[in-house]
Amino acid sequence: MTTNIKQMVQTKKLDRSKQPKPGKPKDVNFPKFFETSLDNGIMVLVIEDNRLPIVTSRFVFKSGSYLDFFSGSEKSGLASLTAELLVKGTAGMNATQVAQEIDFYGASLSSGSDPDASYVSSHSLKKYFDNIFDVMSDVILEPEFAEEEISRQKEQRMNSLLSMTDDGEYLAEKTFRRFVFGNTPYAFPTEGMLNTIDNISRNDIAEFYKKVYRPQNLIVAFVGAISPDEAMLKLNERFAKWKTNDYEQEKIILPEDSGKVKVLLSEKSNAVQSSLRLGHLGVPRNHPDFIPIQVLNTLFGGYFTSRINKNLREKNGYTYGARSNFIPYKHSGEFYISTEVKNDITANAIAEVLNELNIIRREPIPEEELQNVKNYVSGNFPLQLETPNAVASKVINLKFFGLEDDYYNKFIRNVNELSAQDIHDAANKYLHPDSLTISVAGNTVEIADSMKQFGDVKVVDDES
Repeated sequence: MTTNIKQMVQTKKLDRSKQPKPGKPKDVNFPKFFETSLDNGIMVLVIEDNRLPIVTSRFVFKSGSYLDFFSGSEKSGLASLTAELLVKGTAGMNATQVAQEIDFYGASLSSGSDPDASYVSSHSLKKYFDNIFDVMSDVILEPEFAEEEISRQKEQRMNSLLSMTDDGEYLAEKTFRRFVFGNTPYAFPTEGMLNTIDNISRNDIAEFYKKVYRPQNLIVAFVGAISPDEAMLKLNERFAKWKTNDYEQEKIILPEDSGKVKVLLSEKSNAVQSSLRLGHLGVPRNHPDFIPIQVLNTLFGGYFTSRINKNLREKNGYTYGARSNFIPYKHSGEFYISTEVKNDITANAIAEVLNELNIIRREPIPEEELQNVKNYVSGNFPLQLETPNAVASKVINLKFFGLEDDYYNKFIRNVNELSAQDIHDAANKYLHPDSLTISVAGNTVEIADSMKQFGDVKVVDDES
C-alpha cells in the first residue's frame, strides 16, 4: 500500500519548469442585500455578514459640491466645509467631546463630500455599535456649526490651499477642470479656492445643510454583524420622525465640448519641471459603455505596463510615471492624462502622448495585449471588495447611479467578453485628440514657445 501511495504522489508531481496556465476568470459573488425605505424617504440597504463582530454604517446624501455652483461661484467649498463641520460638534457635545467619545470605543467616525455626494461613515465593534450610532445620529440630526469651529476649519482650509499654490500638479488640474467644464458646476474644486472660503458664513452653511441633509435625499448602508431587523430598529428610533422638506431638486447643467485644442499655461515660478494634464470631457457613471471605456483606459494609461507609461517612462525616459483616467460623475465626466517632465522635454512628452492617442484610434488592438489588460482588471476587481466600507460604497453606488442590482456579479464576465474590436471602437468614440485641453503648470518663460506647435497658447491665473 505504501508503494502505491508513493507512485501516485510521483505521478502527480508538478513540472515546475513550465509556467502554469491561468484559469478562466470567475465572477465574484457580490453579497446579497436587503433593501427598503422609511416612510420619510430614506433608502436603506443592509448586508449582513457575521464573520467578524464589526459594523460599518455609511450615510450618503445625494448632493455634493455640484451644488456650490448654485450658491454662487464665490461660495466654492461650501459643501466640503459643511460636511467636515458635522463631526465638529452637536447640540450636546463639542468637537473635542465627539472625538473623545469615538476614541473611547476604538471606533471611527468621518464625514466629507465629493462633487456628487456628502457622507458620514462609522466603523465599530458590534458591542459598541449602539453608542457609535447615537453619536452618528446626533452629528447628522443636530449639528451645532459653532462659529469657533467654522473659523478654525476655514483657517485650516485656507492654509492647506495656500500650500497647494506651489504644487504643479494641483495647478495643472485646477486649470484643466476650469476650462474643460467651463461655467458649469464640475469646474469648481470641491475643496474651494483661496478667494472663496472666507466668503462662506454660518448662515450659508446652515442653509446648505437644510437643502442637502434631508431624509428623501439619503441612502443608508449597513454592512457587517447587523441584521436587517436590527438596522431598521436603530433607524426608526432616531430617523423615522425626521421630516421631509420641499427643497427643489438640483438643476442639471451639462458642459459642452469646445471641439478644439486649448493650450493653457499656469506659472510656477522657478520650476525645473512641468506638470502636465491633457484631456477632455468624459462620460457619466451610468453610461452603457462604462466597462469597455475602463478597459480601454487601463490599456492606454491605467496601469504600470500601459502604453503611455511604457512610452514616456521606459522607451523615452521622460518621467518616472504617466497615467490616464476616465473619472465619471453623476451628470458628466472627464478623461485626462497626467505626468511630470523636465522643462526642456515638455513639448516632446506632449507630442508622444498625442502620437499614442492617434495610434490607439488608428491601429487594431493586439489580442495578447488586450488579454493582459483583462487579466489585470479581473484580478484587481475582487480587491475592491475587501473591506466593509468598500462593500458599503459599492452597494450604495448601485442605487446612487442607477446601476443594475447584479452589476458587480457580472462585471468580470462583461470585461472578458470584450473583443479587440470593441476596444478599438471605444477608442475612436471616446478619445478625442482634436478636442484636447492641454494644461501645463511650470516655468512659462521657458516652455511657452515650444507649446505653440499644439495651438494658441494662453497663460492663465486664478482669475482667468
